[in-house]
Amino acid sequence: LQQSETATNKVDDMSLDENKPDANEEAPSTRESREAQIAAMIASFDAAPSYKKFTPVDEEDNSIPSKKSNGSVNNVPSSSNTKDQTNEYNLPITSLITLSPGSDSFTSSDGTGTSIQSNSSVSALCFEPSGSRLVAGHRDGTLRYYAFNGMKPALATTTTSKTLYAPFRIVDSYDDPLDSTGRHVVTALNVSASGGQWIIGTTSSQPRVVDREGRTTLHHFVKGDVYVTDQSKNKGHTASVTGVAFHPLGQEICWSCSYDGSVRQWDVSGRGKTQFQKLVSQKVISKCKNEKGQRTQIVSNLSVHPNGRKIVVGTSCGSIQIWSCFGSSVSTRPLGAVYSAHGGTKPITFVNFIGDGSKIASRSDADDTVRIWNVEKMEKDSGSFNRKRSGGDGGHSPSLLLATCRGLPALNESANCAISPDGTIVCAGSSV
Repeated sequence: LQQSETATNKVDDMSLDENKPDANEEAPSTRESREAQIAAMIASFDAAPSYKKFTPVDEEDNSIPSKKSNGSVNNVPSSSNTKDQTNEYNLPITSLITLSPGSDSFTSSDGTGTSIQSNSSVSALCFEPSGSRLVAGHRDGTLRYYAFNGMKPALATTTTSKTLYAPFRIVDSYDDPLDSTGRHVVTALNVSASGGQWIIGTTSSQPRVVDREGRTTLHHFVKGDVYVTDQSKNKGHTASVTGVAFHPLGQEICWSCSYDGSVRQWDVSGRGKTQFQKLVSQKVISKCKNEKGQRTQIVSNLSVHPNGRKIVVGTSCGSIQIWSCFGSSVSTRPLGAVYSAHGGTKPITFVNFIGDGSKIASRSDADDTVRIWNVEKMEKDSGSFNRKRSGGDGGHSPSLLLATCRGLPALNESANCAISPDGTIVCAGSSV
């Protein structure tokens, strides 16, 4: 029995050994596959490179088919498709906040206790040079100050689920005791290079300068005589102000333009001439005229060159004109001009020097374009214009008209643009 049991155990051990994998047989096959992988990798280095188009994650999610309960396949677009439509160009959004208009119980500062509209639309925006504050001018005549450093979210309301950020200060711009023409819409804002003063333009003919906090009016500007047709002999504007700007290198000089067709320079250093405790215009920079030599009715916008010696203005007759603001004399001719800048007499709603001042960006709400111009070429041509070459772009040479950005519909007569500090990016909103 013992011999039979021993023989049986040997047979079982032999069967187990037969079932075990042979390491010597596995090793060559594994080594060969590895060598084949290495050879394929080395061969891929010599092959021509192939490029695969990048597909955003959201689009990949949309292309993934979903299975129904019955086993059929259904391509169901994800909810992220809506997000792609709102951000068509995939622009990076680094920060996003919603600014609220503030308290509903704010009243005017003129002593009448007039309730200020909390839902009044924004008509002007301007950042401080440091970028820590944003001032918004509203159609109810108020200025609302937002500070990004100490900004706190407002209390949630029943009407919206968004987190709102309220202004830390609301200032009523209607505080002129000698002005009885009523409340005015804020049309333009600009800040001095130091950030210590703000100049405010309104639908009134009288701009004003306030301190950084907006609580103290430093200068009220005088109103001109509407019966004086020669604006160079007038002491102030006679129609609504359309644009304002400080000197880029100081805070003693500022400029304003108006519906009366004039561009005026003001001395806000405290040494300027006054009349009835209001500042009198130091001089008229330009007498803008159209291509036929007729007086331009409206100067819609202005911008100051970085060196503070030139000003560019856009007019309702469709011209862009560069004027010298250096010296005490009144210029009779522009340094350079482009007539029919956007074709025909389409009005210019926005002009601005770009970067170092070698280029100008202009916009018109009539042709839905933003155009980039060469300042040196504009001044060299001295405003020459050939009617025979008038075309879709006004017949302007490529050396003068550097670029045209199309497809920017604007339904606002003050449609403008934003330009990066280095002058490499132009941002333009649309009404669609």
